[in-house]
Amino acid sequence: MVWAGTALLAFITVAELSREEYLADLGEQKAKLDRDLWILDRKNRREEKLINAVKAVMGQEKARKEIEIGISDLRKLPFSKPVVYRRMARAEIKQYIISKLGAQYTTEEFHNYELSLKRIGLLPMDVDLVKMVTELLSEQVAAFYDPDTHELYTFAEANLDNNFERTIMAHELVHALQDQNFNFKALALRAKDNDDAASAASALVEGDATYHMGVFLRMNYKAHEILGDLQLLFSQQNDKMYSAPPFLRDSLLFPYQDGQIFVSEVHAHGGNSALDAMFANPPQSTEQVLHPEKYIGPAFDPPVAVSIDIKPRASWKKLHENTVGEMGLRSLFTQRHTDDAAAVIAQGWGGDRYVLYETEPGKWVLIWKTVWDSEKDAREFFDGMDDFYRYRYQAPGPLAQPHGTASKPKPASPSDAVLFSVAKQKQCITIRGKTVLFLDAPDAKTIHALLDEFHRLK
Repeated sequence: MVWAGTALLAFITVAELSREEYLADLGEQKAKLDRDLWILDRKNRREEKLINAVKAVMGQEKARKEIEIGISDLRKLPFSKPVVYRRMARAEIKQYIISKLGAQYTTEEFHNYELSLKRIGLLPMDVDLVKMVTELLSEQVAAFYDPDTHELYTFAEANLDNNFERTIMAHELVHALQDQNFNFKALALRAKDNDDAASAASALVEGDATYHMGVFLRMNYKAHEILGDLQLLFSQQNDKMYSAPPFLRDSLLFPYQDGQIFVSEVHAHGGNSALDAMFANPPQSTEQVLHPEKYIGPAFDPPVAVSIDIKPRASWKKLHENTVGEMGLRSLFTQRHTDDAAAVIAQGWGGDRYVLYETEPGKWVLIWKTVWDSEKDAREFFDGMDDFYRYRYQAPGPLAQPHGTASKPKPASPSDAVLFSVAKQKQCITIRGKTVLFLDAPDAKTIHALLDEFHRLK
């Protein structure tokens, strides 16, 4: 009995151990199965993402192809080769813009350009031009075409499932068509010494794209996407644009807004063939863009080639040379007047040129010569400049009038020269016939010497 009890106990113990081993083995099998299921789930998720990504790419490619066909048909230009598409993270755009600016301007060139604009009054003295331009473009860019690499960039989060994105794509594809069918390098888009010609060329390029973008939108608008369109529209950031100095804001918007109006006028006269012809014979000035009749028809009015005959002193170092143009003059005067009043003062522009010299470290001479269509136009500009600088420097004078007044300022008695003394620099405005001269120099002696030379010249 004792033996039998011991045997039974041993049997029970073995049975119990076998049960625990069985349960442990079962647990291991379950854990392995759970791991296998987890791995399979992860694999399925990755494959699902891959499938969705492939579907998205295929959908993007299909939508791109549809837009390519549509915009090519509208613009009546063929794609001679496939468009290369690239994606960019939005965080990369600032560095991209800085690299593009650096490829066009050296740091010294950009500094001298900034200094010139500040001496004239087109920029406030405390503006960092590179920083502001970079921030403005970073805020506004939705997609872009790079004519250097012939690639079309969109941001990584962008898609083509709404009217807004498809319209932007249509705009950029017009640039691809322009690049493939015309000689971009022949245009003055990157003229570092003529802002006016560069803005006029940009108005052609951007005006063409904006005009046909609008036509594309009207023909392909999907009304059921309107809520998404509104959300995208109201999510756009424009704070930096609204707070930017008028010259920078206008320089950025002019090619799109005024360019579109200009292109639509030319298109109305001759269709797409007339637009094609403009790429061989582009507008030469912002005046022609602002007044299309000065580009097309018998009122054709090219800019006057202005030369600064005043010779610099041997010790002076030339830093920068440029042309402001009618658009730039409007921007100058909108600091003081309404847009309409500024446009009236700037109208009648014939041509201009300015040059900046360094006389010694921290001292400069700037000579700015403008030529006008008539002596009346020149006098209106001279009076407007007199009024602007009195306003800028809070100087009393007979031209003082309320900000934004639409009528042109009229002096109590016409004068031929006005001198201002500000911040270690002397500034002078003088008029002779159709010519108005602006001088900026470190001392009155230099101003008077330059004035004497100007009046001796025919």
